[in-house]
Amino acid sequence: MAVFQITATGDELQLFIGAVLEGGAKVVEIKDVSPEFVSPQELALKYGISEDTVRAKLASINKGVGRKCKYVPKEADLILGQKANRLGRKRAN
Repeated sequence: MAVFQITATGDELQLFIGAVLEGGAKVVEIKDVSPEFVSPQELALKYGISEDTVRAKLASINKGVGRKCKYVPKEADLILGQKANRLGRKRAN
């Protein structure tokens, strides 16, 4: 019997232990292989902002030393995922 590793990304996983996949394969283990820390480069690509902006916004949760910045992904997502509240009326056009 062969062992396969499936990588899935998303907020919620809709796969359960014991579930039978197409082709007769059975799910026997689900393991979270998310990285412990992420770099500013990865976060800049994910959110479409510059690395310097990432470093400035996440300076309070930096786990690295100097310019070698590392961040816990869940904490970084909480800070960078917030939408800025705009003041004033909406544009007319």
